Amino acid sequence: MSIFKNRDSLSPNFPIEKYWDNIPHRTDQLSLLWNFHEDIIEKRGESFLRRLQIIGPAGSGKTCTLKFFGDDFEVKAKKNRVNLDHIYINLKLEGGRKVILYRNLLRKLDPNLVSSSYSAGEMLRIFVEFLQKSGRHVLLTVDEIDYYVKHFRDEGVVYDLTRLNELTLGRPCGVVGIIFLAREKAFHDLLDVADLSTLGRNYIELKPYTSSQIFDILERRAREAFNPGTYSSEVLELISDITANPIVNGDMRYALDLLLYSGNLAVNQGSNRILPEHVRKVYGETYHLITTEDIQNLPIRDKIVLLGIVRALMSERSSYTSLKEIKTIVGVVCEEYDLKPIKDVDECVQDLCDRSIIDLKSLLKIGISGVSTNDLESYLNNIIKRLEYEIYDSGK
Repeated sequence: MSIFKNRDSLSPNFPIEKYWDNIPHRTDQLSLLWNFHEDIIEKRGESFLRRLQIIGPAGSGKTCTLKFFGDDFEVKAKKNRVNLDHIYINLKLEGGRKVILYRNLLRKLDPNLVSSSYSAGEMLRIFVEFLQKSGRHVLLTVDEIDYYVKHFRDEGVVYDLTRLNELTLGRPCGVVGIIFLAREKAFHDLLDVADLSTLGRNYIELKPYTSSQIFDILERRAREAFNPGTYSSEVLELISDITANPIVNGDMRYALDLLLYSGNLAVNQGSNRILPEHVRKVYGETYHLITTEDIQNLPIRDKIVLLGIVRALMSERSSYTSLKEIKTIVGVVCEEYDLKPIKDVDECVQDLCDRSIIDLKSLLKIGISGVSTNDLESYLNNIIKRLEYEIYDSGK
C-alpha cells in the first residue's frame, strides 16, 4: 500500500482556504477581522477605505488566515448582492518597482485594463476609475510589506495605497479595505511620519503556534496526505515538538516540510509507515529554516546564486565563503544550465540575506546560519537537490 494519498496537500501552495471550513487556532483573529469589516457588506460596499495590519512571524498562518477570510468575505458579500472581490498580492513575488506592482494589481482586477505604456500613477487612477464606473469593490491583502519597504522604501507604495480615497474627491474609492501583512513591526521605522500616520496603528498579532496547536493542524493535514495506518500520533507529536522549539519558533511551513520529507524518506527506504527514525534523520539534514516555500518563492537569479553559495561552502568544507568565490561558482552554474550570466550577484546575496536565508557577516564571510560544521555537508546536499530541480524546472 502506498504511504501517500495526496502529496499536494502538504505543499506550501496548497489552497486550504478552498477546502477547509475553518482555520485551526486562528478563530479569534478571524473574528477580529470580521468585526473590523463586517458592516462594509451592510453598507453595500459604499465604505471608505480601511487600513489594518496583520503582524506575525514566519509560519504563523498570516497568509492562509487572510486568504481564508478574504475568500469568505467575498462569498458573503456577493450573496448579499455586493459586487466585491478579494485581491491578494505578494510583494516578494509580484512587487518590484511600483510600476510593476501596480501592473500586477491591475491585471488581477481585469487583464484587459493592462498596458505597458501606462505609468504607475496612471495605472492606480485606472484601477480606481474602473471600480467607480463598474460598481465593483475590492478588499486588498498586501503580503510581505515589511520586505518590500526595506527594499523599495522610496517607491512610496504605502503612501499611494493608503490615500486612494483622495483620487475620488471625497467619495468611497471602491477599495473598501487594505490589509498589510508583515513579520514584525520594525518596518514602521523605515516609514516617514506621514506614511506611518495613514498606515494607522490598527493591527492584529499572530503568535507562533504551540506544540499542541501544530499537532492539531498536522493531524488534519496528515489525514489528507497519507493513507490510514501509515503514520502515528507519535510521529506527529515529534514533529510538533521540534517545530515549537525556539530554533524553529512554531513555523508551520517547516512542520509541513518535515512531515513531507519524512514520508518521502519512508517511501525511498521501502517502508510502509513513517517512523520517528525517519523524522529524526530528515530533521538532522534539514533543520535550518530554509523551507520548500522559501526556495520556490525565490526569483530564478536568487536560486542560482544560492546554489553557487552552497556549492562554494561544499567545496571549501567551511561554514563561510567569500563573495569572490561565489561569483566564480555562479558563473559555472550559469554555463552548466545554459543561462545568461548574472551581473548583480552582490545584489542577489543581499536579497538572500534580507530573506533570512543566508548570513552576510562580511564580503569574506558569507554562509548559512544555524547549521553546525558536522551537519553542514548533509544539509547542503539536501538544499542542492532542491535548488537544481527548481533551476532546471524554471529553465524548461
